[in-house]
Amino acid sequence: MTLAVVFALCGGLCYATASVVQQRVAAQQPPELSLSPRLIVSLAHRPLWLVGIAVDVAAYGFEAAALGFGSVLVVGPLLCSGLLFALPFASFRTGRRVTRAEMVPAVMVTAGLALYVQVGNPTGTSSHASAVAWVLAALFTIAAAGTAVALGRRAREPGRRALCYGLATGAVYSLTAVLTKATVDLLTPAVLPILGHWQLYALLAASVVGLVLNQSAFQAGHVAASLPAMSVTNPVLASLMGVVLFGEHLDAQGALAWIVASVAIVVMFVGVAWLARSPLVTDEVEHVPALEV
Repeated sequence: MTLAVVFALCGGLCYATASVVQQRVAAQQPPELSLSPRLIVSLAHRPLWLVGIAVDVAAYGFEAAALGFGSVLVVGPLLCSGLLFALPFASFRTGRRVTRAEMVPAVMVTAGLALYVQVGNPTGTSSHASAVAWVLAALFTIAAAGTAVALGRRAREPGRRALCYGLATGAVYSLTAVLTKATVDLLTPAVLPILGHWQLYALLAASVVGLVLNQSAFQAGHVAASLPAMSVTNPVLASLMGVVLFGEHLDAQGALAWIVASVAIVVMFVGVAWLARSPLVTDEVEHVPALEV
């Protein structure tokens, strides 16, 4: 589990950094490109956005490596803790001090995560599920993301639209998480056999949809509106899918342990949502040296 924890924390930091970098560029795109592949084409011409994508790719590599060594129940919550590591980096870059507004949620995330892993003892090694279970997971994702997108398109306020698209992104990326787990476990020293498995192609399709939704969320409004939604929705739904699809579970011992683990999960995600709205996190990119965007 140690390697899974290390890789997941590295992935979380990269994801948090990539989000604020990409949002700076996506916010400059015209509204008519929202939810369209043309948005990605337009963004691909912006050097700073490509830097964010490179960091995103590195983050995904860390996530895949973490899922190769650990369960979705472990990796999912750890990924969102990357915001903790963004704080000292942002403070160093901007010269702004970390205040109580950041310290309180940071402590909540740290304490909640530590108790969750130690007391809850999330376990699970399988990455196999029935065809029916995969279809139901896909239908659930489509329904959840579709509902969020529909609400977002009707929203008049940019912040609410960004929030809805962020929720849709989190739902789709939760599916990519379990698909990544299934795909990584199919890898062998010979690469070609993986091409004969449907999981790889489903993962690629879901990743493309997630990318469009992600950038549309960043384009719609400030990252403080979309990042909390993504940071919480993704690990929560991914963990639920890990339980339903792969039979992962918490191996907490006794009623008290279950209560502590449950409270730890709630505290952790409340802290993540709070921390993701911190100006020190969301405005970090404003202090990056000017590049052509």
